[in-house]
Amino acid sequence: MLKDLTNSYLLAKNDFPNITFLRHQPKEGLYIRLRLDQSWNEQVSVFDSEHMIITKEEPDLSRKGLFEWFQQKDYVSSLISMNKAVDPGKQLHSNNPYTLYAKRDVFLAEPLAAGTTGMSTHLARFLDKTQASEVQKKWDELIGAKKTSSKKASKKSSTETIFTSPTQQFFSDTDYAPALEYLVSEERRTHIAQIEQWYATNLSALIEHIRTIPFKNYVKIFFTSEPTPLHSSMDHPSNESSSFYSWDEMYGYEYLLYTIPKIFNSNDYNQMVDGALTGLPGFNMSMNSKKPYLEHKTMRVGAPIRLSLEEALLVKEASEWLLSQPKFRMNKFGYHTDFSKNSEKIAEGYFLVYMEGKDNEVQDFENVPFSKKVHVNIRLKNVLGVMTKNNDGEAFVKDYGSLENVEQLQKEISKRFFRGRMNGDFLQDEPKAREKDFTSVMVALFMQSKKGFYDWIFKGTAATIRSQFARVTLRLIEEQLLRVEPAGQEKSRLDLRGLADAMNVRLSLMAYLEGEEYTAMGNRLIAVSNGLKDKLETLEKRKPKENTDPVYVETDDEFYYLAGQLAFYLKSQSEAQQKKGDLLGTFFMAKRSAQLKKRIEEAYHLHRHKMRLHHTKLNWALGQVYGYQPDKEFQHEDAREMFLAGLFSDNWFWKKGEREKPNSEGENGYGEEN
Repeated sequence: MLKDLTNSYLLAKNDFPNITFLRHQPKEGLYIRLRLDQSWNEQVSVFDSEHMIITKEEPDLSRKGLFEWFQQKDYVSSLISMNKAVDPGKQLHSNNPYTLYAKRDVFLAEPLAAGTTGMSTHLARFLDKTQASEVQKKWDELIGAKKTSSKKASKKSSTETIFTSPTQQFFSDTDYAPALEYLVSEERRTHIAQIEQWYATNLSALIEHIRTIPFKNYVKIFFTSEPTPLHSSMDHPSNESSSFYSWDEMYGYEYLLYTIPKIFNSNDYNQMVDGALTGLPGFNMSMNSKKPYLEHKTMRVGAPIRLSLEEALLVKEASEWLLSQPKFRMNKFGYHTDFSKNSEKIAEGYFLVYMEGKDNEVQDFENVPFSKKVHVNIRLKNVLGVMTKNNDGEAFVKDYGSLENVEQLQKEISKRFFRGRMNGDFLQDEPKAREKDFTSVMVALFMQSKKGFYDWIFKGTAATIRSQFARVTLRLIEEQLLRVEPAGQEKSRLDLRGLADAMNVRLSLMAYLEGEEYTAMGNRLIAVSNGLKDKLETLEKRKPKENTDPVYVETDDEFYYLAGQLAFYLKSQSEAQQKKGDLLGTFFMAKRSAQLKKRIEEAYHLHRHKMRLHHTKLNWALGQVYGYQPDKEFQHEDAREMFLAGLFSDNWFWKKGEREKPNSEGENGYGEEN
């Protein structure tokens, strides 16, 4: 997956050649620059200007030059991972003889009984592994030439063996040939010998001096002999007293000598393809006995992916650059616009990368071939006809406005359905359940649907959420109704205004996802509501004892919508001090229509002492609900949705002037005289 990113990373590297170093974040510790051609006593007087304590805070700008020097040298001298340490004992964490990385406790350990220090032992073991012959073995393993090299080594000197080895010949025409020539150079061998001598003479004094300095984590020592470290080879004329290699070059070659043999996850999968070396990349990919499921069992090549050496190096740099990006969030990078100063006027996709900060790992990655910008414009419709009032007390149909961008869309979804839990990059979020606020069922629905919502809001594709939106949001509304106690709700009355708003938003978003002005359910709700209103108006206009055709409930939709109206009206008569949605729980326990009728009958008998005797609309509705036999049972999703719509709509059975106005900001529906 990271290979996809490398082309874009190359654009950034062309514009900013030092991007790899500049984004590198050195670990906390004491960083020291020492001159190899001077003893400790000769340079202790300038120690203050040659060391720096690096912390997680921003570096001191007055020492920016020294920080950048350490930053660059630290990058090229760091290990790929502890599994690929040069030191077999893993006490020293640098990758070349010119540096020494050790944990504070290891470096400052008390002297041993014989007068030596533990560091002396570690250094001897570490420097032995940096000798040319040891490094050569690693390169031989890279191309599988170990056996050939060892046979010849028995008859030739070590230097001669290296020059004529298959590894040297294989890389002779590549960019890595100078590094291999440097490996066997007399200058490198001399420097290592000088370093061994320097430590033997000065290490104890250096440890005692550092012991007085307060710092955390690492001690990191870097050798040089240049007064100004950033010299090039051109600054050194070819005479016997000058160094042929600059220290920058030597650090760079040491980086290649260490990195290339260890760039692949395992050299067991290396193969030559058309003369080029390929292998299993070592970043965000791991194959071993504990992860056998990644290995191909029925193909000639067991590795699931192979990259060339150059690609693997580029993936390493791109991965390290990624690690410098913000953690615990989904980073969004356009193919070109986020990597190059030269913006191209072509359609481009983008990469979504989630960086985990604890273990510095890429936990999620996706190459999205769509436009980076997501556009939405959704008109929120008042399908339920919810009323509200202005400051003058005038009632009017509530206007929900529009959602004009994805930020507004995410905020609305989070507010209406997830109690504000769907914020920021929510794809990795796992909200905790909280009683009466965010139930375990809501947590489960959040986890089930978050990928679909994420794809819609962040990628602009609704394919994932379209199939589950109606079911998930209906279940969320029902759960909030029965088990959540909204903050700021007036407890003395049954207040479902917030859920009515959520239902209207749900129906509007459903219509948008289906590409229609209204959903089929929205059209049915409007038709049912208007039809029942007409029937109630017909009843109201009739004169007593007038001989006219009877008015009936004729469909399942009308039955369940009317049942919802009755349920709300009857339970709003409750004398409980706190009227919450759980009063309606008894209705939702029903699965069949007969059980729902029974619950309505029980509610009527419980509260009938508070109802007027000649309530024409109520009496007609009760009679129709008792008399109609629906085909769909109440457990059907359509039936429950129609029941909820009746519950949330302005109630028709309240009369103007009555004390309880439970369901709207207006006059409790139309509240006409019966």
